[in-house]
Amino acid sequence: MKKILFLILISSLIFSCKKEISDTFVPYTYLGINDTVWTKKPLTSGFVDSVSAAINNNFSFVDSFDANADDTIKFTPDLSIFFPEHAYAYRNSSYPVTDGKINVQILALVKKGDYIKYLIPTSAKNYLLQTAGSFFVRLTKNNQEVVMLPNTSFAIKWTNNYPYSGLNFFEGVPLSNIDSLFTWTQTPNGTITSWDSTSLGVQKKGYQISTQITNWIGCSNLIDTTPNTVRLNVTLPLNYTNKNSFVFAVYNDKNSVVRLTTDFATRSFYSVHVPVNSSITLVSISMIDNKFYVGKRSVTVTNANRISLTPTKASPSEIIALLDNL
Repeated sequence: MKKILFLILISSLIFSCKKEISDTFVPYTYLGINDTVWTKKPLTSGFVDSVSAAINNNFSFVDSFDANADDTIKFTPDLSIFFPEHAYAYRNSSYPVTDGKINVQILALVKKGDYIKYLIPTSAKNYLLQTAGSFFVRLTKNNQEVVMLPNTSFAIKWTNNYPYSGLNFFEGVPLSNIDSLFTWTQTPNGTITSWDSTSLGVQKKGYQISTQITNWIGCSNLIDTTPNTVRLNVTLPLNYTNKNSFVFAVYNDKNSVVRLTTDFATRSFYSVHVPVNSSITLVSISMIDNKFYVGKRSVTVTNANRISLTPTKASPSEIIALLDNL
């Protein structure tokens, strides 16, 4: 009798543990790769920082100079910065910096891929900029931020073999909304000049920014987009959403990069004021479940028809190599 009861118990356990087979596939909803829902909230700073840090092999230069003496710091053969004497104060204070060393940190964005690595566009709100260079400058002393006194300026000088005229001074403005993290605003707080010199038989050309403004600064010019423009529309597969993806339009014939805006209603990415017949390389970068995916497609924009991108898995080093060759 005990043996019969034991067999009945084992049989019931086997049948109760048997998995039911179904033709319907039910995905694991906690995996980001299965998430197709778009959001109306801004991207978190943690997500943005994680993406930028992973695809970024650029680094900032760090040095120091004497507050009481004119000094030129040469970071590379193609980049230097001049600081005048007796021209500094602590931020939010009238107390001047009278002596000692001031620390300087400078980051240079010159190539198109540099802007994507920092997820920074070359656009002023919805208008396209052609840029010759952008810089982040920070001055500190005793762990306090330092600024320039009124009527003083520092000067950044860098090499560009094909300088052009018509450039204006822009300041970078961080944003906090769903469509963009950063924009540029033209201001009268700096001047742009070009230079041409020959040393030891070698000719060099380039630009110089003179300003008292620290943090993000740059020199660019607005592209005339009033005649013959169109809206650029881009779609990604369903699980590449505005929660995990960025899309950039890289102009092939100018130093211009636009981060596309997200369109919640149509689940797509777009940019306005795109000149008709623009030759563009579209680049998407996504991070899903801590894995990276990249899409790339070269197009000529002639109308507002949707253009699709199909991302594939890529390592951060592969993405960096792609960006370095844009």
